[in-house]
Amino acid sequence: MPKKIIALKNWKKRAYLAMGAIAKSIATGLTGNANFTTPAPPVTPVALAAAGQLVIDLHPTRNNGPSNKTTFKNAVNDCNDKMVLDVDYISEQAGGDALKIESANCVASTNTKVTPVRLGNTPTPALKPLGGNRVQSKVKKMVGSKMMTHIFYDDPESVITVDIDTISMTSAHGGSFFMTSGSLTKEMGGFTANKKIYCVTVGKNKVGYGNLSSPNSTGVLVK
Repeated sequence: MPKKIIALKNWKKRAYLAMGAIAKSIATGLTGNANFTTPAPPVTPVALAAAGQLVIDLHPTRNNGPSNKTTFKNAVNDCNDKMVLDVDYISEQAGGDALKIESANCVASTNTKVTPVRLGNTPTPALKPLGGNRVQSKVKKMVGSKMMTHIFYDDPESVITVDIDTISMTSAHGGSFFMTSGSLTKEMGGFTANKKIYCVTVGKNKVGYGNLSSPNSTGVLVK
């Protein structure tokens, strides 16, 4: 069964100026809008616009002392709460009609299920020797990836291959492999001092693994 189209809460509380501008835009969209008159919006367009403008006005001095910080934080929370009330109201009153939602200057969701596809090439990791025979690998954010796997190895002629659900690692020279998965940044230790370490990375989503990155290398530092 397809999901019902709703008005998206497409703002972040820490994107202050954008948040204030979106509040004012929604207020404009609700003003005189025949789609949203009965019942009336829980927060009037005038009040919503004022809340958004207050966030914008207080933004330049938000860090000027404890009092300003508190006042600004309260304004952000108040604006957010007002927007949530009106966006939920818009979703309910629109009844799944995307055009009505957009007439209130909101972004409508879709009832079409997006089919995930296999990821492309994974970014090459940046490596940093940390001392104590440890190495850090850091990968730039990869669109669509839900998990990042880092593979460290010490034989430059190692062969590492990846298909959708399997990673294979072989070394003809007795090399070692260290694999860890999770976030974009990982640390691994236990390497031989003063020996070059190599690393490749691969992203993963619902479909499976993407394409392996190009390798990078760094020397290992001792304490």
